[in-house]
Amino acid sequence: MSFFSRFSHGQLPLTRLEAFSDGVFAIIVTLLVLELKVPALQEDDNVRELARQLIDLLPKYLSWLLSFIIVCKFWLNHHHIFSLASHANYGLIWLNSFFLLFQSFVPFPTALMGEYPDNPLAVSFFGAVMAVNTLLFIALHAYILRHLLKPERAATVPPHIIPKSFLGVGFYLLGSAAAWYNVYLAFALYMITPFFFLVPPEAKPAARK
Repeated sequence: MSFFSRFSHGQLPLTRLEAFSDGVFAIIVTLLVLELKVPALQEDDNVRELARQLIDLLPKYLSWLLSFIIVCKFWLNHHHIFSLASHANYGLIWLNSFFLLFQSFVPFPTALMGEYPDNPLAVSFFGAVMAVNTLLFIALHAYILRHLLKPERAATVPPHIIPKSFLGVGFYLLGSAAAWYNVYLAFALYMITPFFFLVPPEAKPAARK
């Protein structure tokens, strides 16, 4: 038996894998908000100083909100593609683990971009990380469709869904490149990208003859 053929083995229930994944997603969104620190004031009763500090935190708010939406989008679509699978094998488990590995890294580029919103490298790095996360999700999705798809769900899969998913990768990479020209343009591209698959796509019913 070859090394890679071992990954196609295993008839494991999806419930534990889904529960573990949900737990990781929950921890990620919690870690995101922990980056929003209460500002330290020189004078506790100084309203103007607090207002100025809160305004200065606006990039962190935006980074947190953006990443929260992206992670929630991944979670929703992750739930959808797992509903297509008949069971879990070792290949799915490890692909899912690598996907969650990079998802758990999301709080770092989020904090980096929030702390240094005018630094092209920080903003570009965020887009690169999100592009990798999207590629791993596409690999997970494609693996389920090719190896583990429930026969009764085949008709519900939109045609060309995998090629269409690369649109998100392209926009994240475009934002990553745009950051070196204008960080605000990069932010705008990042804000647009989650809306491509804000809800899981479904195949349109065939037209009646």
